[in-house]
Amino acid sequence: MSPTQRFYIQEHLIDLSRSEISYAEQSTKVEPKILQVLLLLAQNAPEVVSHQQIMDEVWKGSEVVPNALQRCIARLRKVLGDDAKSPHIIATHPKIGYRLMVDVQWLPENKTKFAAMQSSLSLKQALYFGLPCVLIIMLGLVTWWHTQSEPLKVTSFKQLTYTDAFESEVTYSPDGQYIVFNRHTHSCQSHIWAKNLQTGIEKQLSVEPGFYRDTRFTPGGRNILYTKQRHCDQSKTTQHEPLQANCWQINMLNFATALNTPQVATVPYQCQANSITRPVALPNHQYAFLSRQGNTQTLIKFNALAQHSNTLFNLAENSVYMYDYDPVHAQYAVLSFNQENQHMLSILSKHGELLQQNEIDTSNQQLQVSHFSIRFSGHGNALLAVSHGKLYHLTLDGKVTAYQTAINDIVSAQSHPLTSNIIAIKGNKDTDIALIPLSGELEVKTERVINQSVQPYPSFARSKSREKYARFQPNGELIAFISARSGQDQIWLWDGVQEKQLTHFSQHSKIEQFSWSPDGQNLAVIHKTQLYMVNLNGETRIIEAPAPLVDVLNWHPQSGVFVTASQPSAHTLWQLDLDKQTFTAHSVDDVQSVWLSDHALYISDFDGQVFEQMLNTESTEYQRMPTLNGHSLVLYKQHFYSYDMKSGYLTKYDLNGEFIKKLKPLKPFAWKISDIKGDYVLLDQLIELNQDVVELSL
Repeated sequence: MSPTQRFYIQEHLIDLSRSEISYAEQSTKVEPKILQVLLLLAQNAPEVVSHQQIMDEVWKGSEVVPNALQRCIARLRKVLGDDAKSPHIIATHPKIGYRLMVDVQWLPENKTKFAAMQSSLSLKQALYFGLPCVLIIMLGLVTWWHTQSEPLKVTSFKQLTYTDAFESEVTYSPDGQYIVFNRHTHSCQSHIWAKNLQTGIEKQLSVEPGFYRDTRFTPGGRNILYTKQRHCDQSKTTQHEPLQANCWQINMLNFATALNTPQVATVPYQCQANSITRPVALPNHQYAFLSRQGNTQTLIKFNALAQHSNTLFNLAENSVYMYDYDPVHAQYAVLSFNQENQHMLSILSKHGELLQQNEIDTSNQQLQVSHFSIRFSGHGNALLAVSHGKLYHLTLDGKVTAYQTAINDIVSAQSHPLTSNIIAIKGNKDTDIALIPLSGELEVKTERVINQSVQPYPSFARSKSREKYARFQPNGELIAFISARSGQDQIWLWDGVQEKQLTHFSQHSKIEQFSWSPDGQNLAVIHKTQLYMVNLNGETRIIEAPAPLVDVLNWHPQSGVFVTASQPSAHTLWQLDLDKQTFTAHSVDDVQSVWLSDHALYISDFDGQVFEQMLNTESTEYQRMPTLNGHSLVLYKQHFYSYDMKSGYLTKYDLNGEFIKKLKPLKPFAWKISDIKGDYVLLDQLIELNQDVVELSL
């Protein structure tokens, strides 16, 4: 064994005399005790060094906190670029010890001097060198104990906006004096607003209305970034034109200038066809954002000066869905699903290098298939997360703690940069279902009732809860729909006179879609990742699936049941053969809806794009159909019927997506069509979208 102070492990130079590890002309300071652990492993390579031997030789009988060794090994792995789950440098032998897996290159040194230094090392020096590692570990344990003993509790909240419009995408300014948010009146009538939290004065910052999202400040607070989506000026045309692909660009406003008078935005990232979300500003005129590249969601870095993009981070076997950036510590937090349907939290350096990766503890079953929305806390040492209206504290090592609050309708949230307050959007969407003729006008007067918003069309089974996704019964007169009027999403039936609750799922029921069986005697629905078959008496049976399921999309007489699963990636399409009781995965994800004709399978993604795959051929490619709006589309008797809010028309197309004719204009706030039968259309309509800005106190 060599007692040298300098040695190589692969391309990493370990220098004990300087307490640092160097790699690619970059040096990282590492606590001396941690390097003593690495030296011991190197001296004994490739043999296993037991836990007890390391403790005896490195700490020499000193008292240390539990897990000190494991944390020091974790620090070594981070600096050396090793992965605990797939190690290539340090191997873990559970309940035994650790082993260095690579060769060590020892550099010539004065062995006598080194030995003398080792023998003369005093207890005081040992404590001095070991203290940083021990203090870090103790601080972590104290923080963990504090979070476990002191429950996170929202004590009160204050409403900050009171308009008839609805607000979204709220964020604090870096100094905490202002909030900035989107204020919507129509789908293409969004503006950026600011509110001074001390004076209460509000200012409109943008000149041009549009469809805006993802509002946030640049790190210094000088500018505001947001995304602009869609060609909102398409609604002005009176002639039929093919729907354009969504336009995605980054807009920027100078905050101080816009406070004086509304400004026209500059555009650092020009309009592109690929979707982008959550842009953040980086140094040197660079920006990061999520973008879908093919079937993969990828973290992209864009250089506005060079007009060049490159991939910052993606995971071949994981499905990335959310991220945030901490400019203080120059690190990213990226959320994804792995192939085992586990939430993964990846922490990256500013260059996209993986610093650590942990599975998120989702013992709550509802969180297992739910997406989190995240923002870094003001100190950057944790994340504020929102899922299904609930607020959570998410540590960087994947521990989830729910805030104790009676508020169940939080949409998004951000920590105050200086205090413990939280700014949030809370509210709900009230949609109803109307039965309207396929052509012509519906001349029915709606009686006004106190505290009831105006309905575009008369609603059946009206309630203040959200009703959605109504479907006609095949070979029958019933209509099934989703409603949360009993407290959770359930399937209800309407017989033309009276509504009746069909399912009685337990708490945390969240249903987005379902499907009638071809004979109209059963419905297929997903509840808590399982497939339920429900008959008209409400009796249920479960069909076991090989992966956690998300939604039922279609039940076809010959092809079986089409569902989506969160494995191997988000919203992957699966097909159930009911005769054989077998599931088959399709090689396409991000699927929102499915339709089938005699010759083709049609799918839409969550951007509303529609794709066609021909059946009975060897090709598995999907061809895009640019004229169709997949957010509001029905296939009925070999024709597509689509409603687009920008044009305001219900329109008929053939199976190739070719325009046939406009059928009728729909009234403002018609939301989407869900089914057609005979001469009637089932329509989701927006009654009220009630979202406000609130500030929570902890």
